[in-house]
Amino acid sequence: MATREAVRGALTAPMSRGLTVERPLRMRDQVLLWGALSMSLLVFVPAAYLVPALSLRDAIAVAVGGSLAGAALVGAVGAAAAWRRRNTVGLLSSALGVPAGPLIAALLVVRHVVLAVFTLAFAANVAANVPGLAGPRAVWGLLLGAVALALALLPPRLFVQRWIGWFAFWVGLLLIALVTLTGIVTYGIPMLHDADGLGGWPTRAQGFDLIAAMPLLWLPVVADYAHDTPSARDAGVGVFAGAGVMTAWYAVVGVLWVFTVNARDVAGFMSALPIGVGGLVVVVALQSNAVAANLYAASQAAGRFGYRWFRPALVCAGVVAGTIVAATDALGVEDLALLLAAVLVPLFAVALVRALLAAAPARAAWAAWGAGILAYGWINPGGVTAWRLTMRFVFSTVLHAPFPLGGELTPIPATVVSAVVAAGLYVLLAAPSAMRRRA
Repeated sequence: MATREAVRGALTAPMSRGLTVERPLRMRDQVLLWGALSMSLLVFVPAAYLVPALSLRDAIAVAVGGSLAGAALVGAVGAAAAWRRRNTVGLLSSALGVPAGPLIAALLVVRHVVLAVFTLAFAANVAANVPGLAGPRAVWGLLLGAVALALALLPPRLFVQRWIGWFAFWVGLLLIALVTLTGIVTYGIPMLHDADGLGGWPTRAQGFDLIAAMPLLWLPVVADYAHDTPSARDAGVGVFAGAGVMTAWYAVVGVLWVFTVNARDVAGFMSALPIGVGGLVVVVALQSNAVAANLYAASQAAGRFGYRWFRPALVCAGVVAGTIVAATDALGVEDLALLLAAVLVPLFAVALVRALLAAAPARAAWAAWGAGILAYGWINPGGVTAWRLTMRFVFSTVLHAPFPLGGELTPIPATVVSAVVAAGLYVLLAAPSAMRRRA
């Protein structure tokens, strides 16, 4: 009995002062939360890569399809978390084995802090380069980091219903509506997009992976906000509707009117809008949410090591983020997104199958996860040099296989293949265990 209770405690979401909600987030709250988190200026950057390589029709189809596909997986994880009443650490520990809990929690803390730092760096770069908001990037990083840290310390229900529901969601909605109206009335459809597409990178499959990676960045966070939702349907539908619609809208606008490849170009684009120093409001409303959500998720993962470390950990994360922003430029969003997608998509595909179907030994989950990572890296190794060289060594040098699979302009969507490989292999490995139990 004691062992059973210990396992249950390791898998279920932490319950402690200030870190869980007395009343759960419902479908409307989930729509607002994930809509606001998906209304990010970061989405403009990968979307702008789709043209002129693709035709306008293909680029819009890829933007919408990738957004909805990524949001569907995030929504499915949210539904599984609500059904099993488990946060991210609990969901992954149930798939990879309870002994892996501390390792999973530590890796999640690192992931959340890294994403918070990256998002903060991006926001500081944008703010420092918007006309009327001149100032050192480090100062903007510290100011925005302080705002995000304060938001992360709010109870989740207060953060969602007051900050998101009363302010941030509507600022993001007003911005994208203004951009859409301004683009249609002032610019129309750019002449460059009337062409059939110039070819080259990205192909339709590569563009699909690039756009899908944006909502997929939230895979390790969604369960921390969804595990208390009253029903799996409320969580799944709410997350999918908010993340899918808003990512698609921002991506389509990025395809049509945002000629950008970095944060300074996003700032230049914003300066063309009739909002003046309102650009600061936009940056605070859209980017501080993402930093706060990642810091909150870090506190949830850190709960595995004891609650007294939550607030010190968040303060340290804020200080580290400000220091890194002062010393470095933001990484390329597309490279970071693809690398994380290669790791997260197969991991959560396995966790989903584990939550829905019969359990298998933990080694089956680890094997399926590893196979999914390799499948993604084989098809779309991305642009991070160390990762790309590792994948090249594995497939080209060791296995003597063509690399990347399908060539540099592959027609194969790595996101779909990776999820199918991981989930399919887990089902195959779980089948003997399931048959033994039935017997």
